Amino acid sequence: MCTVCLLTSALMMFTPAGDEVKPAQVSVAQETQGAIVEMVEDLPKSSDTTLLRQGLLTLHSRLGTTKNDTQAQNVINNELSALSQRLTNSPHAEEVTELLEDMLIEDEPEPEPLVKGVKYAPNKPQAKTNNWGWLR
Repeated sequence: MCTVCLLTSALMMFTPAGDEVKPAQVSVAQETQGAIVEMVEDLPKSSDTTLLRQGLLTLHSRLGTTKNDTQAQNVINNELSALSQRLTNSPHAEEVTELLEDMLIEDEPEPEPLVKGVKYAPNKPQAKTNNWGWLR
């Protein structure tokens, strides 16, 4: 996945869903600034993430100067593209990419069987039996 896509996806993960937004209309800039603050707080403090952290904080400050949603979206697109380029050229590019991917992948528990007591093992071969509907 490209770095811009990872950055955009990670920001979207921290952006509240439409039903969480207060009745007063929240601008794209304000919404994204909130997501950036949460994302930066979740970043580990290491030399690998310094460039990412600085880029996100630059984007945060640039969004503070926008006057409308269109201008804010242009700033987001431009800053994320520039940040992506800097990250790609960085010696820590692989570590940052893995970090962003890890932020996006949630560990989901295995689904419980619909009927209690029934074990399902998708990779285990089933014993050969004659099956006629419900009869075995």
